[in-house]
Amino acid sequence: MKRIILAALIATLFGGQAQAFTNDTGYFEGLEFVADTSIPGPETNNMSLCFVTRDFKILGLTLVSDVQRYALADDECTTVPSRAFTEEQLITAQSLNLISSEIPAVARNSMERNLMNYGLWTAIGLALIAVIIRRVKSLLGYDLRGPMRSKASSRILAAMCHAGSAAGVMASADLALVNSAARRLTRRNYQTSDVVRVADHVDPNLTPEDFIDFGKGLRDHEKDTMMEGVLYVAMANGRMQPGQYQFATELAHGLGMPGEDFRRVMNIALAALDRFPPNLSAS
Repeated sequence: MKRIILAALIATLFGGQAQAFTNDTGYFEGLEFVADTSIPGPETNNMSLCFVTRDFKILGLTLVSDVQRYALADDECTTVPSRAFTEEQLITAQSLNLISSEIPAVARNSMERNLMNYGLWTAIGLALIAVIIRRVKSLLGYDLRGPMRSKASSRILAAMCHAGSAAGVMASADLALVNSAARRLTRRNYQTSDVVRVADHVDPNLTPEDFIDFGKGLRDHEKDTMMEGVLYVAMANGRMQPGQYQFATELAHGLGMPGEDFRRVMNIALAALDRFPPNLSAS
């Protein structure tokens, strides 16, 4: 009797056409291995039980995958399903010990799969909301960036004052230049008196350890901002004085800034000079 049932099961499995699967962008059917079976295949190997899934893909990359039904494949579910496999057929195969009885009769998403799917869509939704909020704030004229950390801001202001003093005594226009550049780069509301106070404590005899201390505890982008401010001040007159060049190069060594990063930040400073031209007419 079991042989008759098995023959009928195989006959129903191989009575239709196989469906091809493709990779692109959009919703497509996918195939996932579930378990080995003892159901004979068209060749010598037994069939594999697979999930047929509905996948959302972007350029072939699967982002979301939902289980739709079962299918059988003779290639371990690596390419295309050979035949569909209904709930009734699965129950019949399990009664014949052709498929493990631990496999659920109904193909559905596991809890882990649902969490992954919903988690991804939630993340995408939150990211889109964040982009929209940033865009709206930008259109309304709000500054999306907060002030730089106090420690980084004070170090950047000190380095810019050192760069200005390296060319000689800082005139009122030089102090105003440092003030405006520091406000722009650190997004802190410095006053000219703050710059004067820092400039009055500039040490002309810095040691290698002092240059290292400029960047100690700072993040990479904060070090870049420091060097940008130093180069902006040093090149404000159209050329860099020897003392300013020495300070900038020794600061780069103290910050551990490679040559390519130094050149990159210099290009940023040059672009800033074009965008925010300094007014040194009072020097």
